[in-house]
Amino acid sequence: MTGTAMKAPVRVGPAEAFVRACRYEWRHLSALVSTWVLLAVVGALSLTAGVTVVLGRDEKQVTDPGTVADAITWSPLATQVPALCFFVLVLGTGPVSTDLLSGAARTTWLAVNGRRTAYGAKCAVGFTVGVAVAAVGALLGAVSCAVALAVTGFAQPAWGEVVAPTARFVGWMGCWALLCLALVALVRSRVVAVLFLVLWPLIVERLAGMLLSYAGAGGAGDWLPFAAGRAMLTDVSAVPEDQRSLAQALVGSDLPTSVATVVFLGYTAAVAAAGLWAYSRTSTKTA
Repeated sequence: MTGTAMKAPVRVGPAEAFVRACRYEWRHLSALVSTWVLLAVVGALSLTAGVTVVLGRDEKQVTDPGTVADAITWSPLATQVPALCFFVLVLGTGPVSTDLLSGAARTTWLAVNGRRTAYGAKCAVGFTVGVAVAAVGALLGAVSCAVALAVTGFAQPAWGEVVAPTARFVGWMGCWALLCLALVALVRSRVVAVLFLVLWPLIVERLAGMLLSYAGAGGAGDWLPFAAGRAMLTDVSAVPEDQRSLAQALVGSDLPTSVATVVFLGYTAAVAAAGLWAYSRTSTKTA
């Protein structure tokens, strides 16, 4: 019997391994029907932004760019984090939680024979998906607002003033996706990570800020992760003066927008690095 000729193994460099891992992650994410259902819902909700801008308006009112920006960035001032976060939460926690399930399909780190490369690919794809969803959602929201204002006869806002808060929102959503997958890697549980990401910015951090204030360290509360995140999303100095005190209370941080952006990015990088350490050291088992 004639033996089959064996091909010599081809060495794959780190860059090629990373690209292959990213392709693997994207194929896995895009193959899920739930991904496309979720994105369709996000797209449909983005188109309702125009309705929220024109409802309850007086014809004499000038269209405030801040109001439009708040609408197309999923109202971060009112909800403390953009409402889009709760949709991206599902996409962001999935890549690592899949690895934690017993009997799951072949995972990225097995496909590329390296956990660090796999984690890097998950971060790259997660960040890109978060940014892309936010950017497309904001674009659809902007188109919806422009059409709604034109149809109802209201003046268009100064769209140039909407660009900066929208850009910060897009970056914020990319960071959120990284926080999602990093926390799953750290706590090895999707449920715990989701509960933390829901409760911490909405309740726990507010209580922590109050305790710091009572302890005479109120300034430290400005530097808490999502207090800085809210200051990154909302430039209080651009809010009308009669609404500024309320906006400042909702934000909960006196940091300038530029400083708050650096602080929030720093927190994200630190959590992502901790997730890399945890993901690289642990083995796949039931979570």
